[in-house]
Amino acid sequence: MESHFFITQAMYMKANNNTAFIATKCDPKDDLGYNLIYMYRILFGMSCITVPLGILLNIIFVITIIFQVKKVFDINSHALLLSCMAQVLLAVLQGPIRLYFYYHDGCLPAPGSPLCELSVYLDHIPTQINNFLMAQLSIERFFLVVKPLIFRRGRHQSYSLAIYLHYIGLFVAIMFPCFYYPIIMQNGASTIDLDDPSAIRTCDLWYARDVYGIFDLLITFVPYFLILISCLSVISVVLYRKCIRGGQQRRQVGMKNHHRLLFALHLFLIWFLLTWSPWVLYDFFQIILNLTYSIYIDAVTTFIVYLNYTFGSTIVLLTFKEMRQFCFAKFRPHCCIFAFKNRIKPIQAVGPARTVNPVQIVRLNRTIHPIPTVAM
Repeated sequence: MESHFFITQAMYMKANNNTAFIATKCDPKDDLGYNLIYMYRILFGMSCITVPLGILLNIIFVITIIFQVKKVFDINSHALLLSCMAQVLLAVLQGPIRLYFYYHDGCLPAPGSPLCELSVYLDHIPTQINNFLMAQLSIERFFLVVKPLIFRRGRHQSYSLAIYLHYIGLFVAIMFPCFYYPIIMQNGASTIDLDDPSAIRTCDLWYARDVYGIFDLLITFVPYFLILISCLSVISVVLYRKCIRGGQQRRQVGMKNHHRLLFALHLFLIWFLLTWSPWVLYDFFQIILNLTYSIYIDAVTTFIVYLNYTFGSTIVLLTFKEMRQFCFAKFRPHCCIFAFKNRIKPIQAVGPARTVNPVQIVRLNRTIHPIPTVAM
């Protein structure tokens, strides 16, 4: 995501043994005059908290999903949980590389190095899978609000078009990025600026043709705007039912699980829009209006995007009842509970219960509450 990062370099090539010496020095300011060194130090300090915390939370999510997969993994939550798994890859694998990037003020990993290529793969493939799944999730969320039983097949119905489209969408969302980026890296893209190889820039994906760059922008912006449009459509439908129809269809399908699922989807998509909107809108208007590129703004908005991968799965852990109960049962500290139990002591020993004859109970009741006699 960070692109056009200017690095002053000195390269000396020897024709005899084809060895190269590269000395790089990062620019302290971007084209708008913002100080980059202080910015990267602040991001590194914040990432020292968010990256380990994100790794821990995502590991807890993976453990929970392994034990609760039969209870929570159904057709209504396929896209949601698969999107979380893509975010797990970004948080666990890409998070340490981001720390390394911030620690070296955005200069390393060096473009063209194996670590840079690994970083590009780990960044673009899970990110694009997550974006496609989020777009499918937002569209399915709209249909679940409008028609809650859309994924249910009737008794005499041999197939369901909605179910087939659901699985086709999942297949395309996962497989397309896995094949597209390796192919494009071998044919027309590289981690070095192919137009000017002597100008080493930051570790990112550079395209040899403009058509590749335009297509990359499309597959990035189109899912975001689909999510935004679907969220606005859901808000319109909810307002229409409450204001125009007066809430007549509010309890048409009154299942608690359905409402809990919609609540989890709402929070997950809202968190996605909050974290992705700054970077997408800045990049979109910067390209459309041909504004001066700022490394400072791009790095800050990219850091906000990575917050989505850090805490996205935590939203699912807290909103899904089965996963939340499993986490609280397995991962909460028991020391306080044990200490509290040890402080509870009976006041006195409880002996065996004394058996009482039923006839004695009747006589005792007559003695306490005598039956009044009625004069004849």
